[in-house]
Amino acid sequence: MYYLALIVLVFTALRLLTALSNLVLRQWLHEGNPVTEEKVSILIPARNEEKNIGQLLESIISQEYQNWEAIVYDDLSEDQTASTVSNFATKDKRIRLMKGEGLPEGWRGKNRGCHILAQEAQGAWLLFLDADATVGKHLLSDAIAHMQKYRLQLLSIFPFQIMKSFGEKVTVPLMHWVLVSLLPLILTRKTRMPSLSAANGQFMLFEASTYHRFRFHEKMRAYATEDIVISRYMKRQGLKIHTLLSRDQVRCRMYHSFREAAHGFARTMIAFFGGNITLTLLYTLITTFGVIPVWLSLGMPATISYLVATLMIRILVSLAAKQNVLFNFATAPVQQLAFFAISILAINNKIRKKTSWKGRLVEN
Repeated sequence: MYYLALIVLVFTALRLLTALSNLVLRQWLHEGNPVTEEKVSILIPARNEEKNIGQLLESIISQEYQNWEAIVYDDLSEDQTASTVSNFATKDKRIRLMKGEGLPEGWRGKNRGCHILAQEAQGAWLLFLDADATVGKHLLSDAIAHMQKYRLQLLSIFPFQIMKSFGEKVTVPLMHWVLVSLLPLILTRKTRMPSLSAANGQFMLFEASTYHRFRFHEKMRAYATEDIVISRYMKRQGLKIHTLLSRDQVRCRMYHSFREAAHGFARTMIAFFGGNITLTLLYTLITTFGVIPVWLSLGMPATISYLVATLMIRILVSLAAKQNVLFNFATAPVQQLAFFAISILAINNKIRKKTSWKGRLVEN
């Protein structure tokens, strides 16, 4: 028990230092001016997104960076997604609609949409955006400037998260809580280690020539978590990537309830731990029940230090992700219980090898 307590304390200290490094090193997208303004192809796979797609297209039209095209792939939507896009296309000729067909065997729906979109794109840069995102007017300028400055082949951004319901507020911050406390984001750019990589499919900006050479979404056609797999594959190929947080250049409301968020995170959680159920379970048990061996073996002073450190991690992550610090601090126990429940759901889905997303059955 004593050694277990020491492991818990050391692990917590490392997480604290990681979260601090991401805040101190300012790992979010900064303002920038591109050296050249080559065409950007903004590629949007969409399925039943009539409530979101209009806001995204409005925000794209408002970009100060004008050399772009936007192509929306309507993946057999059952709502008014296609007609909404068509209306925008009549107003701005830079916007195009593509109608989806049946999903071939062995493909995930989003991966298929992204692959087809990339084949139609004419830009020097390929920006894959989720339909539930919106972008600030300086987004393209800032992102292209960052790509050029560091000569990247991929820039991925974790958007600023809009949260309205209580269920969202106690679940959505968990994504950043895991990412920002486990991965020093500067190392996604500074090292070639595949394990030190991450990406978010809501925003992935590729150098077009590199993308067309490797055809990433085709290569990863069967993966539900293609974003993470692509980032690790690119590092193995010696390509340069960087993963950042967003201040306000990219915004997204991912989910609208606790249930939606729980099933959404359960779909991707284990992939962050390399697809390893054991690592996922260990992380969950340590972060949820780690206080017990510390208290039993090392006494109250060590327990208080441990609890202070865990709360400091919440605060640092909240600051880095531009989230409500006071709310995340006050609801830390509730968020931890939510994380435990989502982890169990994720492990169950992985064992059963089936879950559902966007109205489709997905095999893990």
